[in-house]
Amino acid sequence: MLINWFIEPLSFEFMRLAIAVGFFLGILGAVVGSYLILQQMGMMSGVISHAVLPGIAIAFFLEINLSIGAFIAGILSALVVMIIKSRSTIKVDAAMALVLSSFLALGVILITLLKPIR
Repeated sequence: MLINWFIEPLSFEFMRLAIAVGFFLGILGAVVGSYLILQQMGMMSGVISHAVLPGIAIAFFLEINLSIGAFIAGILSALVVMIIKSRSTIKVDAAMALVLSSFLALGVILITLLKPIR
């Protein structure tokens, strides 16, 4: 029957965990997203997602886990935006655009220059 088709996947533990994680990520994403919009930092997700490129390039060069390099570069980009915001008169959206374009350009340069160590 049709109801069995919907209920059968719930017999697997990984499906139940996936639904729970999706539920909590939905709540967390809404809360964090609303806060960022109120702070006029809606572009922050774009900044972080593009700013991980240099971290990935360096991690690939050093032959370490790419997620570690991406995480460090993402945290660094958020910190740079906050430092620019707190220490200058530049508006936060201009600071985010500056960090996004700078980190993305640095990532492209590093990809073309660095070759993995063999």
